[in-house]
Amino acid sequence: MSGVISLARTSLAGGSAGINNTFQTLLRTPTFRFLHRFFSTWLKVDITTLAALLTVYGVVSAGIRDLHSIALKIYWYITRFFTASVSIAGNDRLNKEILGWLGANVLIRQNPRIVTARSETVDNKSAWYTRLRAPVERNDYTTEKRVPVQYLPAFGTTWFIHDRNIFLIRRIAKNGPFQASPEEYVSAPDGDEPLVVTCLGRSVEPIKRFLGTCRDFADKQRESYVTVRACKSEFDRGNWDVTILRPIRPLDTIHFDEATKAELIADIKNYLNPATRKFYTARGIPYRRGYLLHGPPGTGKTSLSLGLAGYFGLELYLVHMPTVHGDTELEKLFSSLPPRCFILLEDIDAVGMKRPWERFDDDNDDSSDDDGGHHRRASLSSSRCTLSGLLNVLDGVASQEGRIVLMTSNFADRLDGALVRPGRIDKMIYLGNISQRSALLMFLRMYAPDRSGASSTKDQAQGEKDSEELVKLASRFGCGVPNEILTPAQLQGYLLKHRNSPTEAVEQLAAWVVAEIAMMEEAARRAKAFNAEMAKRRKKRNAR
Repeated sequence: MSGVISLARTSLAGGSAGINNTFQTLLRTPTFRFLHRFFSTWLKVDITTLAALLTVYGVVSAGIRDLHSIALKIYWYITRFFTASVSIAGNDRLNKEILGWLGANVLIRQNPRIVTARSETVDNKSAWYTRLRAPVERNDYTTEKRVPVQYLPAFGTTWFIHDRNIFLIRRIAKNGPFQASPEEYVSAPDGDEPLVVTCLGRSVEPIKRFLGTCRDFADKQRESYVTVRACKSEFDRGNWDVTILRPIRPLDTIHFDEATKAELIADIKNYLNPATRKFYTARGIPYRRGYLLHGPPGTGKTSLSLGLAGYFGLELYLVHMPTVHGDTELEKLFSSLPPRCFILLEDIDAVGMKRPWERFDDDNDDSSDDDGGHHRRASLSSSRCTLSGLLNVLDGVASQEGRIVLMTSNFADRLDGALVRPGRIDKMIYLGNISQRSALLMFLRMYAPDRSGASSTKDQAQGEKDSEELVKLASRFGCGVPNEILTPAQLQGYLLKHRNSPTEAVEQLAAWVVAEIAMMEEAARRAKAFNAEMAKRRKKRNAR
């Protein structure tokens, strides 16, 4: 075979004389004579042509390898001396904001041939849909039946021009360098790979401006929503790994004492005023604020938390205390809070005490306002977090300042005195059963027409007439609701059943109230009998 290669080289360099001499020499070789006869007779291929093609292929391949090596050296030299870069960890929130900006502004415009598509993972063993282990973001306002497909950059480099600067963003594989061909299947990014943002030039200022653009873009996408963050992972506890976007709920849709509501809003406004922080700092007072929202189940404690977060434009961090695995986890969650936010500690009475599961009450704070997929436990066991650990994160030496703590409890009288003292809980807000005035307002809110678009004079006149009729129905409805007996959740559930007919809701109200009160009395009777039986058993046990 070496003779064939020599022949090809001679043919390229020495002309026809060299070809003939070398060919005659090889032709006298038995092996080459046999190959030449075989290719000519059976395959109809000139072996000299084949040898020349192989030679050209070898030269071109070597040239490409050399060019690739030269290009890599040039790329390394440029990035080493003529670029600036910033690295972002895979579990940083900024990482997801950059990918979101790329997906909306670069990938759509460039229409790249290689991207990553991600929707929802499937556990093949159980055939049940499971959430991604990487941080996920969920929009509760979408009307999609399925999880939308998200297109993101694949491993490698994505380049673009932004603000008259050339940027390159590299997505780094966690398990070593990415070397596979783009046409081959490789493991798709999990969503928690680090990013390296590189800019042509020797200053990082363009990168800082670009990162600010990504953050502003993410904030604008969420400006119509309340951002709720929670810890859902069973493997990596202590991280806010789920982001839920909830539509902003106006505070006037949360029905409790209007004077108390106005006082609460004014107090939070005063606390968030920059002058208040200066006042606290100058006098050595810890800049913290805590509120306890307490009352029967279904009175809107969780809804009020969402409404306050939307009203003040702050994120809401959700901690369901019975699911906290211990003091260390709680401390880790608090240490990763931003400087200004709401943090909601649900069922605070579960800390450091055994909660009686003898109750027949529904543990949901607001049956009409679920917390975005947060599954409440049927058995009301106590949290593994201790009271000491909770007090430490609230106002200990290492506790943060600037955040607003909201705690909810159905049993405020059971809370430890050390928890409810001023400085930890500054105000206690009672959310009780609905009043007749609030029932009237709820009726008007439920059946008021949507005010969207222009309407004619005739339509406006008809609307005014309908509005007068609605006010009369609302007055009858409010008078028919017993004062502070039913919860807002119960009343809202009833109105939803009759959402297409306000007249029907008023006419059937009396019968529904009688049936609902009878059910409540029966549940209370059964709970009382059950508690008495449990007390009798405990007494017998202690007597032994």
